[in-house]
Amino acid sequence: MPNVTISLKRSKSDQDYPCGVCGATFMPLEDSGARLFTVKSGDQEPLTAWLCGGCYSKWSGGTTVTLKAGPPSNP
Repeated sequence: MPNVTISLKRSKSDQDYPCGVCGATFMPLEDSGARLFTVKSGDQEPLTAWLCGGCYSKWSGGTTVTLKAGPPSNP
C-alpha cells in the first residue's frame, strides 16, 4: 500500500466553491469554518475538496461522509 498524505487546512478563497460533502454553496471568505481537504497517494494528482463548517464538524465528530472532488485550488 502506498503512503497517503492527508492535509486539512482552515482556508479562505477568492472564489465560491460548493461544499465537497453536502454541495451547499458558500463563500469561503465568509465561512470561518471552511476547510480545504487534500488527499494524495503516490505520484497521483491530489484530490481536493472544500468542507463547509457543518460537514467538517460532522466528519470530525465521527460521521462517515462521501467526499466529491472539487477543482484544484491554491488558497
